[in-house]
Amino acid sequence: MKTTFSLKTTFALLFALATFVFQAPAAEKSEAAAIAALSDKMESKVTAAMQEIEKKYPNSIEGVAKIKSMLGDERVKVRRKAARVVGTLHADVTEAELKQIAALLKGKTPEEIIDGLKALRGLKSQPVIPEIKALLDHPTPNVIRDACRTLSEIGGKDLIPAIEPLLNHANAAVKKDAQDAIFKLKNK
Repeated sequence: MKTTFSLKTTFALLFALATFVFQAPAAEKSEAAAIAALSDKMESKVTAAMQEIEKKYPNSIEGVAKIKSMLGDERVKVRRKAARVVGTLHADVTEAELKQIAALLKGKTPEEIIDGLKALRGLKSQPVIPEIKALLDHPTPNVIRDACRTLSEIGGKDLIPAIEPLLNHANAAVKKDAQDAIFKLKNK
């Protein structure tokens, strides 16, 4: 039985083959480009590259290592984003890297502190629980709320007495997050 292909069928097959053959190298090139962008001088390009690695290449050993090296970057937004990505990816961190992330808890703005708290939720960060507990007295309600959430993720039942006074806080959202944290800790 003789098979004949039309020009249209031949072109479609060649296109499919070319797409398959060139797909893998293109992906590698994109990962390499994202990693290279981490060295850019522009803060916005660096944080965008971190976001791309987090979303598209979460298993990139080289990308995560480079992001972890930026936890002490002099640029606040880069430090914040590096911590968030490391936490989101549940990366293994050294004691020194954990200290760099925990340094955000002493940040100048509530946003910086909150990014530190959110990053710590995804890590083995029990050594910094005392620093997080201290934030239960912070003047900014959203910092208190995120401290409750973080403690409920990484802590144990022994933290309940530290959170219970917040059930009488003036801010209703703080009360709610304290209640949720206590419930979660009781069920651990």
